Amino acid sequence: MSLTHKLKQFVLIVFLILFGLPLLGQVTGDYKSKATGLWSNSSTWQIYNGTTWVNATTYPGQNSNVGTVTIGSGNTVTLNVNITSYTINKLIIGDRSGANDNLSLPDNGSFQVNIMQVSVETDGILSWIKNADLYLPEGSQIYNNGGQIRTDKNCNASQNIFIGSEKFSNCNGNGGVDYSFDDIESALPPPTSNGDITDCENDPIQTLTASATPPSGAYVEWFTASSGGTPVSPTLNTVGNVTYYGESVDNTDSNRRSLFRTAVTLTILPKPTISVSSAPTCVFALFAPTTYRMEVTVSTGSVTSTAGTVTNPSGNRWAISNIPDGTNIVVTVTDANGCTNQLPVTAPNCSCPVVNAPTSGGNRSFCAGDPVPSITATVGLGETVDWYNSASGGTLLLMGNTTYTPAGPGTYYAEARNTTTNCLSGARTAITVTQNSPSTASIGPNQSIFTGGNAIFTVTTTNADTYQWQVSTDGGTVFNNIVNGAEYAGTQSTALTVKTAEVNKNGYRYRVLASKAGSSCPPTISASALLTIKVKTVITTRRITHRVKKS
Repeated sequence: MSLTHKLKQFVLIVFLILFGLPLLGQVTGDYKSKATGLWSNSSTWQIYNGTTWVNATTYPGQNSNVGTVTIGSGNTVTLNVNITSYTINKLIIGDRSGANDNLSLPDNGSFQVNIMQVSVETDGILSWIKNADLYLPEGSQIYNNGGQIRTDKNCNASQNIFIGSEKFSNCNGNGGVDYSFDDIESALPPPTSNGDITDCENDPIQTLTASATPPSGAYVEWFTASSGGTPVSPTLNTVGNVTYYGESVDNTDSNRRSLFRTAVTLTILPKPTISVSSAPTCVFALFAPTTYRMEVTVSTGSVTSTAGTVTNPSGNRWAISNIPDGTNIVVTVTDANGCTNQLPVTAPNCSCPVVNAPTSGGNRSFCAGDPVPSITATVGLGETVDWYNSASGGTLLLMGNTTYTPAGPGTYYAEARNTTTNCLSGARTAITVTQNSPSTASIGPNQSIFTGGNAIFTVTTTNADTYQWQVSTDGGTVFNNIVNGAEYAGTQSTALTVKTAEVNKNGYRYRVLASKAGSSCPPTISASALLTIKVKTVITTRRITHRVKKS
């Protein structure tokens, strides 16, 4: 085999890898075209049976939901049927093999199709023969990935694409639509989601970050809504969930963007809590080996143990009995959401008197930049506390003190010790120190209105869910809280409306206090923004007469 021939084979393989991607990753029930013809003819299609492509006996959307439909192999498929009973997740027009692949809408056609995403690839064409309407469902997307969206006849406003009830686009962009076909062609495709992320809460809590892959030569900007808004950092570091929306932006022209955004949801699930409610206690029997028993209390979920017999006496109390003397165990609670938490337990010294686990003085929190607070635990008479960084084993942090000041946030463990016998509690008590991040607040621009108009001040925040607007009437020296009423609306939101403002409010300044409920951080005070009231000028041509008093 010649070197030239080998190079040709290599180029072909690379071409298929790079440009055959729309046909890769097929799943059972996907369709692809095998011939030019009508959409409703099964002979137009092949279907993937889980192993290979076979001739279809139905058309896509006829009697079941479909993952992906691809028009390729140089075929032209004419849409001639509505698809309303079932849903097609994605229609790919063009297989990137080089030949033109076409979805054609016949003259005077009006088609409702439950297709959630339409992608026109580099060798794909979405064409109107003359005048026709294409109705896509609410929440669907249609975008161009290097192909063409065109009409074979005169371009006019009777060649339409609807999304839900909205007339989204027509050929020449007239008639009140958002975009022309040229606008769709020139816009970027939306980024491809790298997947939603769901994770169980860690200690200390982790930070999840949404990600998506933009088209070549672009980057992703993230927002908290599917349209509008300002860019944000797509992260989550609290228990709960949030959905971010990614938009493609051209590297060299920030005005060239995708028309649609890609949603990515981040979720941190709460992990169940587990604590010792009855300390490990030795059980002595006359003719049986010594064992020990204990009880734990959990917030939710079911309990297992590496040794012993686990029972559930009532509610969230769980008992572990028949644990062999001298055997350390790990007790695990598993929540219905799949999250787990573990509690290592050291076997009691059955030659020692019972030492109960310390009683927590309570979890503590502090604001970033402030001193780390001390934590405390109480024990019985003749006992003291040793502090560790782990529920079992670990590093001794402080010995013989009921108060401990940690170096930073985290969970710390108090172990009771009898000062005479040095016997230890069978379990340690967990106490958590949480660091809160302060809110940020960036106020919008100054506002200038005519008398009697409404002024709207806005603020962009992070790590905040509580807001209080204030006004200064003396140029910014003293600020006072304001409330909703005849003068203001939105005083506890991110958008304050100053209603029907008159000239007496000229020069007033407004700012907002932003905070996070439950946080130990004080409210963050934004900069202030100025309100300017302009008086409308009245021009008159009326003759002015001066009355002169006669002497």
